[in-house]
Amino acid sequence: MELNAAPDSAHHIACSPMDAAAAAQALHDAIVGLENVVITRYISAAGFVVLLYDHLLTLDDEVQYVWAAPNTTAKILFLVLRYMVPIFLTATTVTRSGLPVIPMSDIVCKIWISSTTYAGWLSIVISNLLVLLRIWTTLPRGHRFIIWSMYFFVVMQLMSLGVTTWVITNMIPVLVFEPLVGLCTFNEKPNVVGLWLPGLAFEVVVFGTVCWNVLDRPRSVGIDSQEGKITRVLARDGVLYFVVISGLRVANTVIAIVAPISSLFIIVFFIWAGTTVTTSRLIINSRREAGEREKMAQLEELVVYNAY
Repeated sequence: MELNAAPDSAHHIACSPMDAAAAAQALHDAIVGLENVVITRYISAAGFVVLLYDHLLTLDDEVQYVWAAPNTTAKILFLVLRYMVPIFLTATTVTRSGLPVIPMSDIVCKIWISSTTYAGWLSIVISNLLVLLRIWTTLPRGHRFIIWSMYFFVVMQLMSLGVTTWVITNMIPVLVFEPLVGLCTFNEKPNVVGLWLPGLAFEVVVFGTVCWNVLDRPRSVGIDSQEGKITRVLARDGVLYFVVISGLRVANTVIAIVAPISSLFIIVFFIWAGTTVTTSRLIINSRREAGEREKMAQLEELVVYNAY
């Protein structure tokens, strides 16, 4: 019996270092995963705070230049974007907080993440359309670019919707609720790289349009005219819009490729907030410039009237 026991003892002794190494690696992976969860929560919360803070800073301008404006498609779309994203980010902050405020489960995670992903797609569609509408205001009526960009916009958004639906279809089977950390996660990494590629392609075209507009329009409208000032404001904010939005989309794409499962959402919600802030600033700044132009025109008419 002792002779038979010796090999077994030697076998256990030989395997124990491997078991210890595997256990140490598993513990390390668990710690890294928990750290990534905490980092994701902090970054998402930071984006949420930035969104709310900017909303409060620009609320006066929104009331003065947007709410007071006539009801148009652009106004309605802007207000939908302006208030839809904070509502979804508020709910997301609550569901990802780990607090037992809302009973979570695998089914709830599948429904909520799918709904949030579609809401993100819709916010991108609205942002892109609002930017296009602002660019169109600086072009002559009936310009061929308006028709061309309209078709391009429809094609790109339909493509983006198809990619989003495909990504959601791949995500749903692997979406689970992890009670240990109190949030929705994946039991294996889904392919979400394509979510931001159509938007990135669209922004490249928008940037090219803004650059062309900045070079062409001041010569035709006059640099010091009110219309020229609006064009310069739109160009300045348009370049900023492109740099910020494109940078955020590239960051999202890179993280989707290289990040582990625990870091997949690390900047997604921060970028959603940043995209909304950038678009809101672009629209409000251009509306403010247009409002000041209208005031100057009314003042000039009043001066001429009093002169007579």
